[in-house]
Amino acid sequence: MTTPPSDDNPFRTPSYAAGPASMPPAPGQRPIPHWFTPKVRTVLVVCVVLALALGSLGAWGLSRIGRYGTPSDGDCLYLTRESGDRLAYHNVGCSSDRATYKVENNYRGAVSCASGDYVRFRLSAGETLCLALNVRSGDCLRGLDDETTIAKVSCSDPAVQDRVQILSGYGRDDDCERADKVLTYTGPPSRTLCLAPPGESI
Repeated sequence: MTTPPSDDNPFRTPSYAAGPASMPPAPGQRPIPHWFTPKVRTVLVVCVVLALALGSLGAWGLSRIGRYGTPSDGDCLYLTRESGDRLAYHNVGCSSDRATYKVENNYRGAVSCASGDYVRFRLSAGETLCLALNVRSGDCLRGLDDETTIAKVSCSDPAVQDRVQILSGYGRDDDCERADKVLTYTGPPSRTLCLAPPGESI
């Protein structure tokens, strides 16, 4: 006589554990892959958003490289002295008080600047910048003894050394009678800078 299996057999899998049978997809409907869960969809959306954000950031970075990379003609900057007595340039807007120099010419290779009192700056990439003082008539300056310390200041500043007057034309040193320093540039535009102590009539 055979004894039927007992319901309390711990090794028996209950018939309800298998769950309901999977329903076949409706006619014309493609089955959804079993791995395409809501969690997977969320991860994909996050990845797409991050990719778009990184792309925008990369484009912004490239635009900044173009704008703040190697100076071009007409760009303005100021100079500092780094370790090893090396000069370094820093791009700034031409309207800034820190913009003490303007790039009058940017040459490829080791080129001499045109006649005048240009500051010649050689870049590590091999280019040569010819820098002229970025000033207007009436500006006051201090720190004229070094191209890295020169700065625009208020004419009432106790540290002021000279006030600028700009004359049209190159080499008009004789027209700067009371100036204690004269700078001249071939340009364009050609001009002569008369630097005299504030209060002196040039």
